Amino acid sequence: MSQPPAPTAAEHDGKIDNVIEKMAAVRAASGSGSGPANPEKKQWTYDEFQKVLDETPLFMRETPKDTKDNYVLEALKSLVFEGDGDEVGLNFKNHGNELYAQRSYRDAVDAYSQGLEAGPKDDALRISLLNNRAAANLAMKNYRAVLGDTSAIIAYAATEKKSPPAKAVYRAAQALVGLEQWDEATDAVDHGRKLKGEEDKKEWPTLAAQIEKGKRTVLERAERERRKVVMDGARRLAIVNHGLMVVNTPNPPDNPHPFDFDPDALPKVPLYPPEEAAGWVAPPVYTPLVFPVFLLYPQHNMSDLITHFHEDTSFDDQMAVIFPASASPSSPNPPWSDWDTKHEYYNSNLAVYVETQQRRLLKVGKDITLREVITKSHRSASANAPRDGIVLRDGLMSFVVLVKGTEEREWIANFKKVRDGGK
Repeated sequence: MSQPPAPTAAEHDGKIDNVIEKMAAVRAASGSGSGPANPEKKQWTYDEFQKVLDETPLFMRETPKDTKDNYVLEALKSLVFEGDGDEVGLNFKNHGNELYAQRSYRDAVDAYSQGLEAGPKDDALRISLLNNRAAANLAMKNYRAVLGDTSAIIAYAATEKKSPPAKAVYRAAQALVGLEQWDEATDAVDHGRKLKGEEDKKEWPTLAAQIEKGKRTVLERAERERRKVVMDGARRLAIVNHGLMVVNTPNPPDNPHPFDFDPDALPKVPLYPPEEAAGWVAPPVYTPLVFPVFLLYPQHNMSDLITHFHEDTSFDDQMAVIFPASASPSSPNPPWSDWDTKHEYYNSNLAVYVETQQRRLLKVGKDITLREVITKSHRSASANAPRDGIVLRDGLMSFVVLVKGTEEREWIANFKKVRDGGK
């Protein structure tokens, strides 16, 4: 027997529209042998069927109307149309169950599909084949296919004025959770837990808690994205307000510690629930910033990176953990740098300079804060000179550290000579 092709996502998405118009008249099944004949099934108009659907779960009422090769429609046909083949269908069902137990889910789906193709007469068998096929597809995370079969089962129960099987509703809810359709999943759970005998089942509150967790995850993710966009804008505004000159190169160096607002200065507003998250706003431009800062030692071609230089701290504060305080200690803490063989690099013997974008060379007071250094280095544009300030290149600032005295004067003279074109 030929196997039906695996349904695509588009085919799974269809709604059971115009279902009655696409069905032939239901045959009155005549019993083979003794016994009364089965009564003729009611033929439903589309309006009648739609009215029934209005009493079914939300996810079955909000799908596209294209019914061409509709997977849900075909599944429903297998329930509405009677046929022969109960024995064949039962054999395929049992075989599918064996394959499912072996976790051969794809083969199990094929077996259940072949059982439906056999055209069994028994309603319970056809429903069981659809339900089991939904379970196998659920195991493979084929959530659209699960909705196709469970929708058919639920809709058929509605046409028969019966409650849908709890398993079908539960699997539909699980599939909707897998698709992150939280509102529809909640609606399915609400329907399922009201079914007779399901009121005290622990599976429903467990699934409801999973849905609530999923909703929270989605809302937190959206709020996190909202804050990211707002924070990016706030950082740019803060940099402009500080008077820094931003330069971004085509191939920036790796910077695992980009500048940012001081986290301790930011309000602690949770991402969830939404009514609390809505209270979060961008930090004002004067909120303290923390920068990565390079200290360059050109006389030795060496450098240090201060990954978190808080702008309300001074160079004395930062350099105190890098260099000894004076030349006197025999065992200084911190120790001498390996490359400082002459033991010249101690705090009281060092001077700090910064070059602006317009190549002004400014001496930095080590006892004032980085914020003050940035402010003092800024120059507004005028008729005689362009706007100028310390460069924030690829998110980093750089300062030159020199040993005071002869070497300091020689380096400054050479800098100016190069800057001024050798004059």
